[in-house]
Amino acid sequence: MQGVSEQRRQDEGRGVPDSVRTAIERTFAATAEGAAETRDRAGEVLDEVARRGRGAREAVAGRAQEARESSAGAAAKVIEAIEGMRLASHEDLKALSEQVEELSRRVDELENKAKVEG
Repeated sequence: MQGVSEQRRQDEGRGVPDSVRTAIERTFAATAEGAAETRDRAGEVLDEVARRGRGAREAVAGRAQEARESSAGAAAKVIEAIEGMRLASHEDLKALSEQVEELSRRVDELENKAKVEG
């Protein structure tokens, strides 16, 4: 049979004394409790950031849709205004030029006739 002192030596030789083991276990328990609180708080903060991010994304999407609708409306107004202008074609300009030339000849004839009579 082994004596108490011999048993202690064998226990100490195998590992950490009970008092150190108890201190380590208490330290781990206290740290684990604090870590759990930190983890919970980090989760809450992450949830809040995600919620705000979703809200910001929805706001930006809404503004983008408004901008697209406004842009489409403005483009439609510009197209409508251009169509309402009825711009002259090349043929229209050529016909007007010919009319101006004809009117110039007639004015010249009338001026020459007035000089002869006058």
